[in-house]
Amino acid sequence: MADRIAATGVLLVGGASERFGSPKALAPFRGETLGERAWRTLSEACDDVVAVGKADDALGLPFPVLDDGPAERAPVFGVLAGLQAATHETCLVLPVDTPLVTPELLFELLRAGAVPQTGPLPGVYAKAMLPALESRIATGELSLRGVNPTVLDVEERLLVNVNTRMDLITAAIGDWARETADVHAAVVVGSQAWREPPADRWSDLDVFLVVDDVERYLSDGRWVAEFGTPVLTFLEPTAVGQERERRVLYETGEDVDFPILALSDLYRLEVAGPLLARGYCVLVDEIGIEPRLSEVVSRVEPEPMPTQDALTELASDFWYHALWASKKLRRGEVLTAKGCTDGYMKVRLLTLLRWHARAVDPSVDTWHEGRFLERWADPGALVALQRPYAHYDLRDVARALWETIDLFQSIEEETARRLGLTVELDHADLRRRVSEVVRDPRRRATL
Repeated sequence: MADRIAATGVLLVGGASERFGSPKALAPFRGETLGERAWRTLSEACDDVVAVGKADDALGLPFPVLDDGPAERAPVFGVLAGLQAATHETCLVLPVDTPLVTPELLFELLRAGAVPQTGPLPGVYAKAMLPALESRIATGELSLRGVNPTVLDVEERLLVNVNTRMDLITAAIGDWARETADVHAAVVVGSQAWREPPADRWSDLDVFLVVDDVERYLSDGRWVAEFGTPVLTFLEPTAVGQERERRVLYETGEDVDFPILALSDLYRLEVAGPLLARGYCVLVDEIGIEPRLSEVVSRVEPEPMPTQDALTELASDFWYHALWASKKLRRGEVLTAKGCTDGYMKVRLLTLLRWHARAVDPSVDTWHEGRFLERWADPGALVALQRPYAHYDLRDVARALWETIDLFQSIEEETARRLGLTVELDHADLRRRVSEVVRDPRRRATL
């Protein structure tokens, strides 16, 4: 670590924290609060540090907070108050919600007298800039952009600011991964990395880790406490290139999934190509994984339209299980029949709905596993989906079975017509076979 520079570090703690839900300065981050971490980071780079914010917030931080004056909240007021209180001509201003900023990054900015390429904070400001700041504020201009015109390109991943608790967990994962010797890469996939639609407050976080010893992270879940207080954690099968992932629910409500991939098994990323193509964000990369991910994405091809063989195969699978479910129901195995009708057969129906949507509009994005079905499926089919689900009741399972058969058959026939394919199965014969086992109760028949 280089010797501290003769400069005043200015810590901004006065944000409104509206999206975060509580004062960010007090949020825990890997064993200390964000306020404590930022103060420590500034103290390692600057020989003098001052914190500015709103005295009325009474945050109870272990260092004094200088009031920045106006009731209005904006970083420019903190920068102005920090410059006025500074003992040095040069100041390094750091927001409290940038936990990945390192002393080394601050040294880079101080030596260059610069702000980063991403924006005005964190950045270097001098007392000589006070008149310009005061003039801006007097005219109602509260932006800091352009106050210091010197820009330095720095590692952008270190500049992330945390606006939500999910951002905080993501930053903690990145920080931990950088410090952990046998973690070689950490990559955000799924909804938090999607370009469209963007993540919302209900989105979970998926971070796949590339490690030396997969079993270590699967068998012992204590490491997930590095990112928050877990309420529960367990293992679950996953489709992102490996067999299992660790899932975690944190006490603040965030759920996080950790697919774990061995360094020796990077070839398995190929199966995650369609998922990666929707977007990913590399948090840590010690093995050059980013070019590899880009290559995987470049090989992802659009899903082909179904062939005649594919349509007949899917329909055969569906009708076979329609008869199978009817036999289970006739034997009184209501739960098994319901599971097949509302589970396995619905998955086949979902595949058909995807094909139908693309037969209507080849450019439509049908996602995977039914995601956003309500956005892309045929409106009439969505209305019909209100009916073919069953209560745990023998007669109602029979009703749902026949509703499912009707819906599948109608969509199969229309999809085939639109794609110029043939319905090769004899629907009348198949319906007769099912009805010989379980009659359709919608027509007041008896079982």
